[in-house]
Amino acid sequence: MRHITNGQMANQWLAQCGIDGDFLAWDDVLHEGPVPAGLTLDELSAVRAAYIASCGWATDFEALTHFQARDALFRSAAREGGVVIWNSFELYDQLHLLQLLHWYSEEGQGLGWPSLVLVEDYLGRADPARARALLAGRQTITEGQLRLGADAWRAFTAPNPRVLVALLQRDLSALPFLGPALQRLVQEYPGPDGLSRTERLALEVAAGGVDDPAGLFRGVREREAIAFMGDASFWRVLERLLGGPCPLLQAGNGRFDRPGLGGADEQFLGLKLTPTEAGHEVLAGERDWLLQQPIDRWIGGVNLTPENLWRRGDKDEELERRL
Repeated sequence: MRHITNGQMANQWLAQCGIDGDFLAWDDVLHEGPVPAGLTLDELSAVRAAYIASCGWATDFEALTHFQARDALFRSAAREGGVVIWNSFELYDQLHLLQLLHWYSEEGQGLGWPSLVLVEDYLGRADPARARALLAGRQTITEGQLRLGADAWRAFTAPNPRVLVALLQRDLSALPFLGPALQRLVQEYPGPDGLSRTERLALEVAAGGVDDPAGLFRGVREREAIAFMGDASFWRVLERLLGGPCPLLQAGNGRFDRPGLGGADEQFLGLKLTPTEAGHEVLAGERDWLLQQPIDRWIGGVNLTPENLWRRGDKDEELERRL
């Protein structure tokens, strides 16, 4: 039996719970960086490895080797059967579930379908006895779940985000955590003020008097119903807000050097970050950030640029292509 989870901490939790079998962490923050449509597992892993390395989270060699080893272990387990996917309500988990179900519907045709364990909590927090009970109650993926997962993956990787918005109008109950997770993803598109939900929350927390990076991370996380990202991803959000030509945050006591492989040091954690005048104006609805700040960001298969700028409308589930 091969258990697939979102990361190494979840694997350690399963082992501590006395769950038998082998463990494989999918380990990919798919809601960040390019996830273009129409790629095989190997092709997408190469794209993702390059992105992970570009973030400074691994070297080129480490990132590519990680994905190649992961994919080889997964394929071996899929051929042998007995794959169990542990899935929580986090977007992180939902996206790798979609990737796996799409793989089974395409490259993995003819193989036995995996089992699914739905955990209504963060992986690693459930009581050990509860984890064993959940495993005992696992169910093989149904045809409806496989079809929905494949459709949702194609919508997520589509170059036109309206495909994803249209998916949200469907009955998604076959995968009960999927709807809220994708709705939260759509909120990462810039709003009328030019800010994603995470960027606005970070700016609001800073305007409220919290000025250190760790405090900003905690403040934003407290405002999310479900944790949306880890600290390494959040530092990239702060980096965007601090960047020119129209920064919305400023570091008053040092230079913002985003932590790399070694993690955050005392200098970084001691930075004091405060909103600029432009930051206050954007928060007040008096300025559109993206009129002065170029964007180059991927959300799934959509590359947001000044020439391909999609924004949320009055309702989060409405996206419009406009400059």
